[in-house]
Amino acid sequence: MAPINDLLRVIPLGKQNAIHAEDIARLLNLPTGGNQVEARGLIREAILQGNIILSIPKVGYWRSNSKTEVETYITSLNERAQEINERSIAIKQAWNSANPQNVIL
Repeated sequence: MAPINDLLRVIPLGKQNAIHAEDIARLLNLPTGGNQVEARGLIREAILQGNIILSIPKVGYWRSNSKTEVETYITSLNERAQEINERSIAIKQAWNSANPQNVIL
């Protein structure tokens, strides 16, 4: 995998300059097929190491220094997490109703 410093050099500052994962992968000589798994993994690692990288589907990835932009992004992530959790609970409840002898705890 390419080092995070290389990644930070190719991800621009500002939403107006956003770059797609496939372009990031190409610039870092990573595989560009499928969902750019390696590039996205490197982006996740960079975020976990304290880098502020935001993204929107069909817009791409960018680094941000805007508090408002980051707050909006965090709100969006939290809403998505809540929606995913609600679906998870609903699927678990449906399974348990249909399979009372084989419940998921």
